Amino acid sequence: MAKSPLGVSLLLPGYNEEANIEGVVARCAHALEGLVARWEIIVIDDGSVDQTPALADRIAAASGGRIRVVHNPINLGVGQSLLIGMRAATHELVLHNAMDYPFDLADLERLLPLFPEHDVVIVARSNRSAHTTWRKLTSLVHYWLVRILFGVPFRDMNFVQIYKRETLARLGVRARSPAFVTPETLIRARDGGMRIAEVTAPFHRRERGQAHYGKPRDILWTLSDMLSFWLERLPARRRLRATGEVRPADR
Repeated sequence: MAKSPLGVSLLLPGYNEEANIEGVVARCAHALEGLVARWEIIVIDDGSVDQTPALADRIAAASGGRIRVVHNPINLGVGQSLLIGMRAATHELVLHNAMDYPFDLADLERLLPLFPEHDVVIVARSNRSAHTTWRKLTSLVHYWLVRILFGVPFRDMNFVQIYKRETLARLGVRARSPAFVTPETLIRARDGGMRIAEVTAPFHRRERGQAHYGKPRDILWTLSDMLSFWLERLPARRRLRATGEVRPADR
């Protein structure tokens, strides 16, 4: 495959990822170099208290400007970190991944040709076998709540997505919680008539370090954002229902 002419900004948020950051950033850079003509990696250090900040700065200093670091002063969570990274991105396409490399960037080879025809490409996990029982339960409840409240057909809203940067600039996402920033982004994109594709890709389990998902505080925060967004959309749904234009899934 010839290199895509589109530029890619890769967002890598992470908290206390000293065991992963050097290897994963190198792996990402190698993959992007082979796939696209222009790329950047934005590492969002989410208030880490281990060696992650120092390692990130060292990697960026040696990258010739292709790798940048944003240091959150405190631990804000992956949702806010992604939003910070989205605002910092400079290339046409914005992709995010986690610091434990759950999405292999080699799979971008079959996703990049979906642009510029589409505005958003959702990557859906083909399996979740590495997740704990608790993680599987919380993910399932979250998935069905979003489907019921917002009538979305997407199979996976909290893994990986690729956006046109110009699309992100138009959406005005208000959520800040770890597990509702990307669902709200996708729902707003759908409501705005954006062209969205969903593609399945393998999920790769964490090999080093510790995951930080599924804390009770984050679950309550996510539910609060979900309810706030549902209430925000309520007047519009009532107007559509009154005119007969509402979709069956939104009734």
